[in-house]
Amino acid sequence: MTDEPVDASDDVLVEVDELIGRLQRSHGAEVASDVTRLLAGIDAIHRAGLTHLMQAIRSMGGDAFVNRLIADPAIRILLMSYDLIAADRRLAAEEAVDAVRGHLHAHGVDVEILEVVGGVVYVRLHGVAGAPLSEEAVIHDLEEALRDGFIGFQELVTRAPRSSGVIIPVGTLRKPVYHDVLAVDDLADGEMKAVDLEGQSVLVARLGSEYVAVSNRCGATPLPLEFSRLDGAELQCSWHGCRYDVRTGNRLDGAGDRLAVFPVRVHDGAVQIAVAAAPVGPVSAAAVPKSSSASSA
Repeated sequence: MTDEPVDASDDVLVEVDELIGRLQRSHGAEVASDVTRLLAGIDAIHRAGLTHLMQAIRSMGGDAFVNRLIADPAIRILLMSYDLIAADRRLAAEEAVDAVRGHLHAHGVDVEILEVVGGVVYVRLHGVAGAPLSEEAVIHDLEEALRDGFIGFQELVTRAPRSSGVIIPVGTLRKPVYHDVLAVDDLADGEMKAVDLEGQSVLVARLGSEYVAVSNRCGATPLPLEFSRLDGAELQCSWHGCRYDVRTGNRLDGAGDRLAVFPVRVHDGAVQIAVAAAPVGPVSAAAVPKSSSASSA
């Protein structure tokens, strides 16, 4: 046993699989057979126990409670490993990307996940042209989010945007839904305030003329960040000393959970935040310009 902290970015399942393979290959047929029997026995014990546990949970709490449990990535991957819930790789990738989707939306960029094949995630980027973020920066943020939140991630592949002559199905795009949370003068430069928005606690900070918003809890814990110290864009947690960049949500003091970043804008003297996104609605007929032939007719 060791007291060394485990790097949260490591794919533990891949490492375990590699270690098992090494044992089976490196010590002869007898050891390989023993390892296989050992793993089969452990699997049988765990599978039986987890199967009975899930049956009891479903009988007492129903599927709604099970869905709440598997929202935790650690629980979900455990149950997926024993085939007790379906492995939805695309959903897992979407959830990982959601950690930076707000940050990207705030800069006019959206990401459309096209498909997930094993550990390879295929995406199409929208709004990158003319955005303040470069395509390289967007790809970097997406790769970091997928490494942190998508177990087994191997590669991000971007597909070229559709040509302007092709209609993009609006159902694949989403736009942030903004809500007023503060007046622009409620915060001085360097100040923070926690607000509750649609059941989420969000920490709003002012950096000069810029406003940013992040999840008001330190990593995966429920401990609030509103009592932390803010130095420029660096936030230091009052509980653990963890340090974050409030512009990107990234940990600055090593590996660990990043903060969710929410889109922020100033509109009519109010600071507005979006914690959810809605599908882009269909374009009305009145908004579509008539062709010259239709006009002449």
